[in-house]
Amino acid sequence: MKSVVALGALFLGLGSFGLAAETPPKAPASDSQNQGPAVVKKTSPVRVWADQIGYRTKGPKMLVVAGTAELPKDLVFELCDAKTNAAVWSSKDNANAVLPFKNGQKDGESGDFIAHLDLSAFQKPGRYYVAYDAGGQKTRSFMFNIADDVYREAGLAAWKAFYYQRADCEKPEKYAGVWNHGPAFLGPNQAKEAKIYKWNGHPHFEPVGKDILDDTPRDVRGAWWDAGDFNKYTGNTVRCHNDLLLAYLLVATSTKDKDLNIPESGNGAADLLDEVRYGTEYLIRICDKDGAAFGKVHEQGGCPPDAVKNPVQITEISGAATMARAAALALAAVVWKESKFDDAFAKKCQDEAKRSWDLMVQKPYPWTPDAKDPKKEAYTGYWFALDHNQMRATAAACFFRLTGESAYDQIVKDYWATVKSGAPGEQGEVYTLIWMYMNAPKADPAIVTAMKKLITDQADQMVQWTGENKGYGMGIRGFWWGSNALIGRTGAMGVMAAELTSDPAAKKKYLEASEQYVHYLFGRNALGKCWLTNLKSLGAENSIMVMFHSWVGKDGDKASLKYIGEGPDKIGPFPGMIVGGPNGNMKRYVEGLNWTQSPWEFNEPDITYQSPCLQLLGYFAYKGKDM
Repeated sequence: MKSVVALGALFLGLGSFGLAAETPPKAPASDSQNQGPAVVKKTSPVRVWADQIGYRTKGPKMLVVAGTAELPKDLVFELCDAKTNAAVWSSKDNANAVLPFKNGQKDGESGDFIAHLDLSAFQKPGRYYVAYDAGGQKTRSFMFNIADDVYREAGLAAWKAFYYQRADCEKPEKYAGVWNHGPAFLGPNQAKEAKIYKWNGHPHFEPVGKDILDDTPRDVRGAWWDAGDFNKYTGNTVRCHNDLLLAYLLVATSTKDKDLNIPESGNGAADLLDEVRYGTEYLIRICDKDGAAFGKVHEQGGCPPDAVKNPVQITEISGAATMARAAALALAAVVWKESKFDDAFAKKCQDEAKRSWDLMVQKPYPWTPDAKDPKKEAYTGYWFALDHNQMRATAAACFFRLTGESAYDQIVKDYWATVKSGAPGEQGEVYTLIWMYMNAPKADPAIVTAMKKLITDQADQMVQWTGENKGYGMGIRGFWWGSNALIGRTGAMGVMAAELTSDPAAKKKYLEASEQYVHYLFGRNALGKCWLTNLKSLGAENSIMVMFHSWVGKDGDKASLKYIGEGPDKIGPFPGMIVGGPNGNMKRYVEGLNWTQSPWEFNEPDITYQSPCLQLLGYFAYKGKDM
């Protein structure tokens, strides 16, 4: 194994994730050789939490020192070389490097006593840990790296995770490594010939029902399994798809072919866009002859996925799903047309988007009004519907950008008049709408100014929640189910604001604030968890190794056992997937799969957690070295 401190090849790269992977990822060689102090635990009386992926060479480097009780004033911290264990820096010689948070008072959010350890002045690339003596116990932090391009491999791993989550395909070893499987959901009555079923009223994750409403075979291959279950909800697929296209647009000029080692690598298009296209092609298929979209495709979970022989089921068509399809495909038409990778595909996306749009004009929403709220549709088993008016405005913004027709412009203006700025990151699909409209050739300057102000206002609020203003260096409005998605969305506000400004100082301010959310996801948080799965080979000693998932985290399934946790005969879950995270407060998290503890509320992944985080992590993966 190459040294993790080699510049230009900091890690083993994506070879660990599928280029030639025949064994599970291993920790960097220097880690296994290390005989240093005992590693920090969440129960340690004093804990130093670091970003386990690392810090930019010339960037800010804040670590968090957390204590159960008031921190001793005589604590000394040493930065040690991970290979030699030699101290290369000491807080004794840097009196201003340790800053007690709130003058030593308890942090209300975490319940910890906190100090910020600032290593920004140390700028020698390498692999390190922080050692300290707490209560007579010599302890070290998790290791971390310092490098110019420190985020690249982990950010690409988060993108590659979508390949592992693909539905209805084979994942050969040459692309998937040890997380390979045979052709899944491609048998009789499965994804190539699925049928419409009547919803039986059961929860979203269960089969649609037993009664076939229409036995016409339909091809619904593609996209990604929604979460730990193998369902494909049109609303969530569209939300994820649109997030990913925005994530791509934020870094488009930096991406290239062969970044991810996926089956499409080598076709001349950016791999990031190829991965999104796997979802776009599904959205083209997921409709009837009139362009009406089905709300949900149910696939039964199982390990390995190719062992599942159950029929694939479709729910009835839905007005909400149809408008969402129009918005997603109109957005795809813009991206493919302007990228110039595939003009024919861009036209197909635009034509399909218009087909759904025209149907909604002929048959206004809601198609089947809900008895309790006639402005909404009655449920037919589709779940996770997106806001109809928001999707309509997004589609209109895209059509306006494509055609310049004033009717679409007016729809956007009418919708925008109803929009009020909210908390940072909490306005979901509005950000995609903004990005589409403000770059339209004929966009109204006043509307564009207002849209930019919404983003910069939220980014300015986000800046106030970061750095020395927060115990763990960043903040969100609350830690609830799927909190890591909000971490990603909040951090992404600074990325978007940075792309909108021509002021170098403002750009630096926004990106350094966004970077605090990167640090949180990579381990500088109240539990010391890197919230991405199985990144030990990239240096994350405490990444997620148990994930609630029908394939790689199915409790009680012998075939799934090797993917759960660490130890002999274990390979862990596939790498780079982001789980939901703390739920209730910064420290409330369930690590196991015991159903009595509702693990799905904590350690289940979701494509709509992953996609907003990629707007943040993807940006730093591609542009972090240039900051």
